[in-house]
Amino acid sequence: MNLEEIKDRSIKIKKLYHNLGKKHHSSKWSIEEDALAFLTDAGLVGRLTMDNQNSKDGQMILRIR
Repeated sequence: MNLEEIKDRSIKIKKLYHNLGKKHHSSKWSIEEDALAFLTDAGLVGRLTMDNQNSKDGQMILRIR
């Protein structure tokens, strides 16, 4: 994937999130809400990564709490 493809995919994802916001909240998310959602997702990925580092036999085990 090149940078242009990544940019295009990002724009499509952002539009989908805005449509979801309109559906559930009657408006699209603000820039602040977009940033908060991104940071929350990044934090969850980090927690899963750290949790998987502690798995037995070096095998990654996905745990959803």
